[in-house]
Amino acid sequence: MTIDQQGAPERRRLLGLQYLRAVAATGVVAFHATEAAGVPWRTGAHGIDLFFVLSGFLMIAITDGGARPWSFFKDRFLRIAPLYWIATGGRIVAGMVGVLPGIALDLNRLVASFSFIPYGEINARRIVLPILPVGWTLNIEMFFYTVFALILFLPRCRMLALTVILCGLVIIGFVLHPVGLAAGWTHVLMLEFVAGGWLGMAWVRPQWRRRIAIGLAVALGLWLVIPTGRFGVAATLLVAAVLVLEARGLIPEWRPLLLLGDASYSIYLWQLFPLLLVFRLGMHLHVQPAILAAVTILVALAGGIAAYLLLERPLLTLLRRRRTRRGITVPAGP
Repeated sequence: MTIDQQGAPERRRLLGLQYLRAVAATGVVAFHATEAAGVPWRTGAHGIDLFFVLSGFLMIAITDGGARPWSFFKDRFLRIAPLYWIATGGRIVAGMVGVLPGIALDLNRLVASFSFIPYGEINARRIVLPILPVGWTLNIEMFFYTVFALILFLPRCRMLALTVILCGLVIIGFVLHPVGLAAGWTHVLMLEFVAGGWLGMAWVRPQWRRRIAIGLAVALGLWLVIPTGRFGVAATLLVAAVLVLEARGLIPEWRPLLLLGDASYSIYLWQLFPLLLVFRLGMHLHVQPAILAAVTILVALAGGIAAYLLLERPLLTLLRRRRTRRGITVPAGP
């Protein structure tokens, strides 16, 4: 153990959670690549569920009684927004010059996309796609960060308040089937932040683990009634299993997988560009779908790692953000 700048003991990084971020990012890329090739592997899409459970856990794990709402939100905003804005701008330029398909732009969509506000048509999954399509998850993530920052004003019972607020929003979504802004902010995916948050409570409050485990077991059982609930349940159980291994010191360090975890945000953000370019080239050369999907996945992962090393990491240094606080990796979002 070492001592951080505030004098608090610094814990080792949670390696397993970094590995899960790598798995989640790779899964999402694999889904998009196989879908484009006509042989969709739909399980990979649920890397999103894993990202959200991890975010819920880590927000509890990295905050304490002295956490300040504005400082927390500013840290999260600076971590997420600049790189997302650059990627969104890149998507606009790529469409204008014909490198990627053009996109319809208007002032409202521009402002909404850069402000993390769901705006536009809602699809069958109650998702509103911004200019950079993968940004729909960041709209949900930033809303979660906003709610989390607000509950930091409370002196106690923060996780209970977060549970009531997010579960209440999901219930409103089921009952009213809202559109526009409310569709994104009442999405059932909000439950995954709640599940991750309670795992975080079990991690930082060992004396509560038995009670939290019983409560989570009941909640997860009820969650299975929801058609898409099994994916959130599976993600929650996977994170819980990895945390058990972490607590017992059974997870070794493997640098290649750690690099993928570190680069997961860049991989997620920039995947569209190599995916579309490689897919176009592969179709022109009449490459078989399975081979095309495999090559596209590898190129997208390599491109994301390059973006992390050449853009994201220097940008974080410029903004003087740290990758970890008290030894726990702060998530980049999905």
